[in-house]
Parts: sequence; structure tokens; C-alpha cells
Amino acid sequence: MNDAFANEHDSPREEPHRPLVGAPETGSAYPGHATALAADSPGVDARPLAPGAGARAARRLAEIAAARLADAPAAAEQQLRRALVVGAGELAGSELAALRTRLVTAVAAQPGRDRDMARAAAAAAACWQPISWADSVHLWLVAGRAWHRAGRHGEAVVAFDRPLLTGPVAYPPAELALVRAQFAESLNHVGRYRQAAWQFAEAARLIAGTPALRRRHADLVWSAAVARECCGQESEALGGYLRAAGLWGEQDKIVPRARCLRAAAWLQLRGPRGRVRGPWWVTITVLLTELDRRVAAEPAAHLVEELKRTRAQFAQMCAQASGPRERRDGGE
Repeated sequence: MNDAFANEHDSPREEPHRPLVGAPETGSAYPGHATALAADSPGVDARPLAPGAGARAARRLAEIAAARLADAPAAAEQQLRRALVVGAGELAGSELAALRTRLVTAVAAQPGRDRDMARAAAAAAACWQPISWADSVHLWLVAGRAWHRAGRHGEAVVAFDRPLLTGPVAYPPAELALVRAQFAESLNHVGRYRQAAWQFAEAARLIAGTPALRRRHADLVWSAAVARECCGQESEALGGYLRAAGLWGEQDKIVPRARCLRAAAWLQLRGPRGRVRGPWWVTITVLLTELDRRVAAEPAAHLVEELKRTRAQFAQMCAQASGPRERRDGGE
């Protein structure tokens, strides 16, 4: 499943916590700058920082980063990373966590940085965990979605596992459905089909009955059926395929409907211990009749292809039903 607005809600939330920046101070670019860098600068005497100098320097760096974020996110990222180093020993936990969240925002504003964004979000989530569970959950999901986009599905599963399997998530139903679907896709990639089926089904449940999301709902029901077939839950998969076919039919989407009905017919033909599970011939005949009618009315290439594919698989089913079982070589 790929969605045009898959990344729409990936940005970290605005923080309700105390702001990190205050009124500008006179003097150098930020207090303690020269002293903080003395140890790394040849020829400069290293002297201990005055109490609180690191925190003041970090706050001033955060102020600089805030001013640069909109037009120069890379520069803002650099300042925030320096602030995290300078303020590590003096800033309160909530300030450090907020700095890390701002770092996620800066990295997210730079295209092609999904892996770096995921790492930054995971670090921020861990920082927020003892302070605000809601913020921690959100940032773990941001990390999981970034890993998912980067194709690092093992890391995505680890990040998604934490919030989605431990408690409720305060997201709107449509957004939570999208997150669960991405989690399910990553679970599929690592071979955890049973858990993927559950996540797809839960995502479908969240948006069932939403008129604007009928297509997404049908696709999620279909995806859950595929995952169930992969993990050996064939009876449940059969029900899912038939349900998805009905949902596609209600939307007059013949191609996905045809694929769901063919998958259902194969499961009806191949039941436990070689026995027929259901009236596969009825399922496939209904589909052939529908495709014949549509092709006669409009011989579009995609309809002709679906009819050809259905006839070929019907012939295979007939051969297997009347003779020794063989492997299907024309599957979806």
C-alpha cells in the first residue's frame, strides 16, 4: 500500500512545554561560546565553564536554530546538534527532550534524510519517555514511519512495536489506520504475517464506514486476507478475499475485484487434506460472466487482460479438480 498522503502527518508535534529561547543577550553570539570551544581550539587556554554557562549557550544556539529553521534547516540542524552537546550536562530533561524534538523537525525539512530522521526521532522518543508518554509515543511512530519509508523494515518494526502494542494512541482514526498499515507492511517484509494480518484488519476497522475512505478500506481488507493466507490461516483468508471482492464491487472496481475473486476460488478449490473447501466453480463463473459482459460493452485493454487471465486460471482449476493436484503457475 502506497498512499499519496502517507507522509502528511510525520512532522513532530508542536511542543506545549516551556520555550527554550529567551530574550536576546548582549555580548558574544552566545554566552560561554569561547570557553565551550576552548578545549577543541589549538592555542586557546581551556578553562572550566562558569555554572550555568552551558545551559545559556545551548539556549542561545536553540534561538539561532529557530531563526534559521524555515529557510536553512541544515544550518538549524547544526546549531541544534551543538546545543545538545553544550547543554548536555546542565539542561533539564524536558529542555533536552524539546531540543531533540526540534532536531527531528530540522532533519525532516531536508529531503532524503529518512534514516537520519528516524534516528533523531528515536533518540527524542527515548528522552521524552520518563517525562511525557504521549510525546514519546508520537516520536516512536515518527521514527517507525521514517524507517518504513527508508525501506529499513526491521528497524521500523522495532519502533512501531513500542507504541502500537503497549497501549492506546491518541491519533485520529484515519491517521492511526495509516500508521497501522505501514506497520503491517513492515511486518510482512520481515515475515511476521500473522501480526501483519491483525494490523491490517485493525486499520480497516478504524475507517470502516467512512465514505471518503472506501477505497482504502477495501485495500486494507484485501491486504489482511493476503497476510492471512501467507501465515496459513486459509479459512480466514477466504472470507477476507470474498469480503474485499464485495467492497470493490460496490465501488465498481473490476480489476481488484477480479483478483480477489480468483484468490478466493483457489482457496475454495484447495481445502484441508486436498478436499474442496467451497464452490470454486460458482465463484469463477460469476467473475467470468461479469468480465464477459464488461468486455462486450467496452473492450478496454485492462478488461481484456483480466478476462484472459481468469479464463486461463479457470482452465487450471478444472484440470486440478479432475486430476492430480499440481502447483498453480498463474497466480496473482
